[in-house]
Amino acid sequence: METVIIRWNDGSPELEAEVNGNAYIVDEEPTFPSDLSNITIVSGGNETVIANGKIVECASVDGRYWFGIQEVTEEEAIQATMRAQIDYIAMMSDIDLEEVL
Repeated sequence: METVIIRWNDGSPELEAEVNGNAYIVDEEPTFPSDLSNITIVSGGNETVIANGKIVECASVDGRYWFGIQEVTEEEAIQATMRAQIDYIAMMSDIDLEEVL
């Protein structure tokens, strides 16, 4: 299997992983940084940069930890921003959204 190096934007330690299709495989579940912007994946002499990523867990068939990294879509980013703004307004207005919804 091919091996890649995953570099995080915030300077967290690099992660060496095997690749199977779009899945990355490591022996144990790593601690992922909170900042998943500008993730660099180095494979051979090629570098791929994911501008705004998210971690997607995959099924494990061998007891190791499998995960994928996907680009956050523009629609997902807009929805997350809108939800954060609604939560902030609710907090500042002392509104419990669970009671409203």
